[in-house]
Amino acid sequence: MRFVLLIIVSYIIGFFTAIPIGATQVEIAKRSMSGYIKEALMVVAGSVTSDLMYGFIAMFGIAPFLKDEKVEAFFWFIGGIILIVLGIFTLIYSDKRGYNNTEKTMLFKAHTSLLVGFSLAVTNPPIIFWWLFCFEFIKSVGIVPNFEPVYAVIFLLSAGAGIASYLSGLALFLRKIGKKISYETEGKINKIMGALLIILSFYFLFKSVEALFKFYT
Repeated sequence: MRFVLLIIVSYIIGFFTAIPIGATQVEIAKRSMSGYIKEALMVVAGSVTSDLMYGFIAMFGIAPFLKDEKVEAFFWFIGGIILIVLGIFTLIYSDKRGYNNTEKTMLFKAHTSLLVGFSLAVTNPPIIFWWLFCFEFIKSVGIVPNFEPVYAVIFLLSAGAGIASYLSGLALFLRKIGKKISYETEGKINKIMGALLIILSFYFLFKSVEALFKFYT
């Protein structure tokens, strides 16, 4: 019974963790609404892989490494650059004809979409502390009595399934919406998404500067 409850609660935690809108969701929406559902799901796979990687880092003991402000600044900076590149690319190919042309580019291919999803998620090392917080919550309410590797693995895999479920559902839902909108409307949406990615990049770059400022003061 303990394991069943752990799986259910962990799945719910993962599902709600994926809801806040961020760069990953924008990339999923961009591909899904343009008909690239396979590529959107590859973004999901890349993002979940990164989240689980950080989850295992959190559970098995090297989280202190990422408390270093220089390391944190580096991740934020790389994330900002990735978002700027993706934002500019989205603005360039903001109409339907542009997206059809992306079949000839690397960025919209399945394996590259996997890398995009992983890259966006891997620039968010603070998720390590979110995993630790969630696991401590599960312990505090008595779902698990203490830390054991088997509990940690079940927690991470179940939460990862929750994240994947939400993001995959989002991709499929947006694919249906994409079939019903005009090319002109889709182009406007893509321009908004491109602008949003660039705006998000400034936040990442600000966080990078902030982390460096903390280190040097």
